[in-house]
Amino acid sequence: MDLMISPAKETLAGATNMKGQSSLELLATVGVVVAFTVPVLFLLLSVSSIGYEDTAKAQADATSRTIADAMNTIYAQGPGVQREVLVNVPPSTQSIRASANEVVVSIRTSGGTFDAASPTIAKIGSGSMTVTGRTGLIKLVIRTNNRGEVELIDPTAP
Repeated sequence: MDLMISPAKETLAGATNMKGQSSLELLATVGVVVAFTVPVLFLLLSVSSIGYEDTAKAQADATSRTIADAMNTIYAQGPGVQREVLVNVPPSTQSIRASANEVVVSIRTSGGTFDAASPTIAKIGSGSMTVTGRTGLIKLVIRTNNRGEVELIDPTAP
């Protein structure tokens, strides 16, 4: 007795095999796309974080330079002069210090603390003047006291 498969069953069996093949091809295609997309996304994210740190370092440098220039200007004008300075402080800022003839803006980076320092010719008041916990656009007051020393003041400090 010969087993004969009817043409209807052959077509049905072929269609079932084709569905399995197409789903396997789709799975392989999706796998290849994911395999190439994931490393590219990691690369883009790492490059953007490096760019963010460079931007924060540049902002810190600009902030320290702006404050130092304002201190020099106020110092040159003599006692009793006051000026308000608006600076853009990076979000990762730890502190802004003025002491020993320099202004230092310290920020956190992935490699540790970065200090952006700018020298001044101004005689800075005794002790270190520090502004902490402030980021974004902040207003600082720079003035000379009656001894001719320059002071850095945070008007919002308690």
